[in-house]
Amino acid sequence: MLALQAASQNVESIRTAIVAFAVIAVLFWRVLLKLVLVIVAIVLIVLLTSGAVLLYEGMHHAVR
Repeated sequence: MLALQAASQNVESIRTAIVAFAVIAVLFWRVLLKLVLVIVAIVLIVLLTSGAVLLYEGMHHAVR
């Protein structure tokens, strides 16, 4: 009976480890996805701003 109880505790420990790993993996990918989206948004803002500045400078020189 003690062997059966020890085996069930081992199975429960393994199950707990798998669930903990799954939770950590999901949280890691969610944080990584958010970080990538923030970086992409910052890059797009920089590119759009620099494009607008270049257009403004081009129009300013064209008027002269």
